[in-house]
Amino acid sequence: MKNYEINECSGVAKLTAFALGGLLLTANIQAAHAAEEDLAERVRALEEALAAVKAEAQAAQASKRAGNIVTVQERGGRMQLATEDGNFTFRIGGRLLMDTSWYDTDLSPMGSGTKFRQARLEASGTLYKDWSYVFQYDFTGSGESGIKDAYLGYHGFKPADNQLSLYLGNQFQPFGFQGQQSPKYTMFMEQPTSSLLLGAGERRLGGRSDLIGSNWRWSFGAAQAVLGTRASEANRSDPVDLATQFTFNPIQERGHVLNLGASLRHQSSNGSDAHRQRTRPQTHISSFRPVDTGSFISDGFIGAGVQAIYQRGPFELESEYFQQKYDQVQGGLADGEKPEFTGGYVQAGYFLTGESRAYDAGRGLFAAPTPARSLSQGGIGAWQLAGGYSTVDLTDGSIDGGKIDMLMLGVNWYPEQRLRFSLEYGNVLKVDGGPNNGDEPSFVQARAQVEW
Repeated sequence: MKNYEINECSGVAKLTAFALGGLLLTANIQAAHAAEEDLAERVRALEEALAAVKAEAQAAQASKRAGNIVTVQERGGRMQLATEDGNFTFRIGGRLLMDTSWYDTDLSPMGSGTKFRQARLEASGTLYKDWSYVFQYDFTGSGESGIKDAYLGYHGFKPADNQLSLYLGNQFQPFGFQGQQSPKYTMFMEQPTSSLLLGAGERRLGGRSDLIGSNWRWSFGAAQAVLGTRASEANRSDPVDLATQFTFNPIQERGHVLNLGASLRHQSSNGSDAHRQRTRPQTHISSFRPVDTGSFISDGFIGAGVQAIYQRGPFELESEYFQQKYDQVQGGLADGEKPEFTGGYVQAGYFLTGESRAYDAGRGLFAAPTPARSLSQGGIGAWQLAGGYSTVDLTDGSIDGGKIDMLMLGVNWYPEQRLRFSLEYGNVLKVDGGPNNGDEPSFVQARAQVEW
């Protein structure tokens, strides 16, 4: 009897243990199912996140291929917009040049004053890498004459691994150095009298090509009208102006450049046969022109020029000589004559603070200096001293325009790369012949300049 009770209790215990084990097993199975479902949900979430990242990367890559990412870039102290693939760039820029002059007159009156020499806005950039464009408008002009550089360029040709650039629009003819150098970067506020009068002259509407090698450039231009001029009774058709220039750089290093060049130009009047040569004395406020040929009739002229430019560290030397020979004069005192006018200049500059201006070998021109320590960096900016002599002779045969010799001294201060302040002294050393024979005025002039 006693043994039976013990066995019964043992069976109950076993049954209870079995039931509890089943409950625990069921709970574990349910927990495992829940964990599996949670893991699956986490995997699905991770897959969705990876898919989103992949889609975003593909969209960014497609946008990059399409060139839709636009960045802001800094180039030489100026800002521009550019697509990431480099196909397109765009820049809005401009300049303000404010001049003031004080004249010490001699024989003829010269009115002192102040004015904006240039107040210009421009848009420039590239299209599809190989195309470039520039459009400038100067608000000191009016109407069509306010349009300055306005041309389209193509740079995709590479004959014999050289660069061939083609331009169409309003631009300077390839003739001389000083006439193609931007007035923002000339050593003095105005060009030397010889370069201004016998050099490239005003921009003209036409085409130009530049073939550029490793250390040389050959350019050719064909153009007609100066914008803002129109045919008249005396000038019935636009003149045809052809120009070519070859430059060679025997030395072409950073801060050490020797540039030699020669230019030729032929202008056929094409019915526009009224000519007059006269010039200011390297200042622009006064309209007084000491040398003046007066008007004469000729079918055109042939011009020639040679140049030598040298830079060694902070020292720069620039020199040019020009000759302009006219076709036979028709009528007047000089009837049947072929007058020839000549001129040249030499000028030098030295940066007291040690800078060297950047040289663009492809164009054969200088850019703005970058101060070693600008004012914003706690320095004193870049300081340059400059001196120059120029001469131009407009007397030949029966045409007595006079000869003028000029002396120029100046100092340029660049507190920042795109800011310039200039102070200059000019002296007409001699006017020999012409309508203002013996007139020897002098002047002091200053300029405040900003570009962006």
